[in-house]
Amino acid sequence: MRKLLSGLTLAALLPAAVSAATAQELQAQLQVLLQQVQALQAQTASASATSGGQCPHISRTLKQGMSGDDVTRLQQFLARDPSIYPEQLVTGYYGALTTAAVRRFQCRHQIVCDGTAESTGYGVVGPRTAAILAIQCPSGSASSTGGSANVGGYIRVTPTQGPAPLTVSVEATLNTTRSCVSAPYQLFFGDASPVITISAPVQGCNELRQTYTHTYTGPGTYTLTLRAGGHQTNATVTVTGSASNSSEDTFVVSPTTGNAPLNVSFTGKANASGSCSPSSYSIQFGDGTSSNIPVSNCSISTYAVTHGYTQSGTYVARFMRGSSQVTSTTIKVEGGPSTQGGGTFTVSPGYGGDAFSVLATFELSTTCTAYDIDWGDGTPHSIQNAGTCSAGKVTKEVSHTYAGNGTYTITLKRGTGSGQTTDTVGVTVVY
Repeated sequence: MRKLLSGLTLAALLPAAVSAATAQELQAQLQVLLQQVQALQAQTASASATSGGQCPHISRTLKQGMSGDDVTRLQQFLARDPSIYPEQLVTGYYGALTTAAVRRFQCRHQIVCDGTAESTGYGVVGPRTAAILAIQCPSGSASSTGGSANVGGYIRVTPTQGPAPLTVSVEATLNTTRSCVSAPYQLFFGDASPVITISAPVQGCNELRQTYTHTYTGPGTYTLTLRAGGHQTNATVTVTGSASNSSEDTFVVSPTTGNAPLNVSFTGKANASGSCSPSSYSIQFGDGTSSNIPVSNCSISTYAVTHGYTQSGTYVARFMRGSSQVTSTTIKVEGGPSTQGGGTFTVSPGYGGDAFSVLATFELSTTCTAYDIDWGDGTPHSIQNAGTCSAGKVTKEVSHTYAGNGTYTITLKRGTGSGQTTDTVGVTVVY
């Protein structure tokens, strides 16, 4: 730009003999060029403002009628593509034009392309749409190790407010891009607790969903963060003043779901009343093993125990005071060898970009081994009758589409007669 203006200045100072144009004509030409330069500068500034330069970082569900800074960031990001948001209006209000732009974005990325905001989330920025938006950011395409693997995920936290001590459940969904390259994810709870590192699996290029629990002991506003490379998603938990009853024994289990081998931590308080004649305490892990918790007379004892589940199945972990159960937690372990045999069995939601579709992946001892899949929604089973063949072990993939949101228990039976095995996997379908 400076070179252009310098050239124009020199041209204006050239003697009249160089050109037949008069000084007035040269001055007029210079004014026209300056106006063109100013127009180009305005266009550049507009494009820079439209591009936003930042990822939307959506941490709540956005829909028509809402407003805020996150709506502004969403509009700025969508306006980068005129085919998605041709109006390019950045108002901070989620109106009909923003809804239409979100719908175009959802269709293009095969998130959802029909229905309504209420039935399918069409035109609503929910967790999956927010994750894909983050993935499309310039900084969201590389893993934290500098690789080229796409990363994406989101967290769902319940409850998001309550009195201290407040225990929350954090459902982390990773690898929503279905990348086949493993990438590390980090879960921050927003307090002084250790960061949890989760490795997304590469087997089958599927999503990974795991649930963690965490207890906030004091009041405050905490930001939970799931981060991988340039991708980040947040949730906020508000903890108010301490609860009146703080002398109860506690039992916190995390995670409560995941793929085998799954290491689960058990933490909490024993002899919280400070009894000088305390009972014995123990944890029964639900797989036939247990661990004693040491307690001291007249004092509160804290404990931290880690136990590894190597086989898939549903386990009930019990916190025991003497021979009495204080409380219990159900732990679901998936993806490893079944306790009943039969090989691996995993279920991946969001198959084919459809939030209501799942893909069941399981092993058969031969290509003609009988199987029966009950999808848990009352629809006809997926069945293969037994045959005669000599082929070796194979991996089968069978898909199913649910009619709507819900939590379903999928039951797989393999083989016949006394050799038949049964496995179950729970899956939550929600949009």
